[in-house]
Amino acid sequence: MFRRRWSGLPKDASFESDLEGLGYFVNDEDEIRSIEDPDCYYKFFISKNMRVNERQRFHFNAAMQEVIHDRLMKRGLLRIPLGTDEKHCPVFISHTTATAARIIVILGEPIQNVGMLAGRVASGPGGLTKGSIISVVRAIAKQKGTTYAPCPPSVVIANMGERHWWPEGKRSITVADSTDIPLPSLVHTGRKYIKELNEIPGSETADAHMATVFKNIAKWNDMAKIDVIAIGESCEVALKFFENKENWENWGGRMSGMLMFGTVYNTEKLTNDGFKKFLAERTRAYLVSPEPLDTPLATARGNPSLSIEPLGCPCLSSGEPHYVECIAMRVLEPALAYLQEIALTKGFVNPEMAVAERPPTDFTDEDWSKLPQENRPGVTTLNQEEMKKRIKELRRWKKFEETGQAPDWDSDDEEEEGLPQGSGKEDWREGDAW
Repeated sequence: MFRRRWSGLPKDASFESDLEGLGYFVNDEDEIRSIEDPDCYYKFFISKNMRVNERQRFHFNAAMQEVIHDRLMKRGLLRIPLGTDEKHCPVFISHTTATAARIIVILGEPIQNVGMLAGRVASGPGGLTKGSIISVVRAIAKQKGTTYAPCPPSVVIANMGERHWWPEGKRSITVADSTDIPLPSLVHTGRKYIKELNEIPGSETADAHMATVFKNIAKWNDMAKIDVIAIGESCEVALKFFENKENWENWGGRMSGMLMFGTVYNTEKLTNDGFKKFLAERTRAYLVSPEPLDTPLATARGNPSLSIEPLGCPCLSSGEPHYVECIAMRVLEPALAYLQEIALTKGFVNPEMAVAERPPTDFTDEDWSKLPQENRPGVTTLNQEEMKKRIKELRRWKKFEETGQAPDWDSDDEEEEGLPQGSGKEDWREGDAW
């Protein structure tokens, strides 16, 4: 008799956690290239086994994070909390946060690692700086704080995505990355989430993390004006936070301006009048759109001709036709100029914006050819024999529902193999008219 031991299972894929060990380097253009072939970028599909590909990406992302975090700290940002192995969700803050007159809080996407904007850019054409929060921090450093304090604003980079604690790695990771951590073997399906081990106090959800960040800002600096930059799903998190009347009472008087990149959340159901006024007067949204950058798309009341719901604030085109994660790098200059204008203009109110109605246009073959493959709808076909089999199963199931007995027939009559008229209607019974 044979028996299979656990030790006989194939070992899980393992990789180095630095770029050089993975076979990559950062070239003079700040792009990650292959050491073996400097003309090639990061390659995800290195194996037919998806587990191997995902394990490589896990370590590659960690290697990119190390580079990004090192560059942020060299620009004067602090990674807090400092020197602890206890469960925590790290954030980055400027060393001037306690004395700054204006603080810009950046809420990244809840699916991204802290400091990352767009992985497709950071690991490909564009480079690490452009595809990460480094580009935003560098642009903010060129701004003025307020009329009475011209020093650059302080930056607080929230960690909206890393809400899962990895005990072996002693660091927080995203929920998506938690499926790619090392397993006992290559064929294990994953690890069970255990609240006591994996939940991070104060960062159980993106909502809870934002509340924790603002609670700490109140401790660090109780006077500075606050700007918020929210990206993707974090726009909804910000809306929910400030819709809360207690939160708005605490922070409404300190809010200077807000930017929302890629928001899609209807604000008609908001009940906090003070916050709704703030959205209309000192908030701007940049949306995914092929229109030229800064093209007006909708007022605070929306634009039905472009199927844009009431988002509560003026909406402009980002010039990014496909990806929310790429909006920030496209709109960086005008978006930050908008926040600075609010900070330097007493009594600032969004100017009236004319939005032209656009008649719907046909989606041409040329438009279709430009659409990325992952954004195209999936099309599947079913052969005739498979269709007949499914129709037969449908007929037998209907018969069972009507009589309570399994049919004892299995007809191959061509006439019966056609799909009966009206079979797609809810609560339809064979023999009923449509």
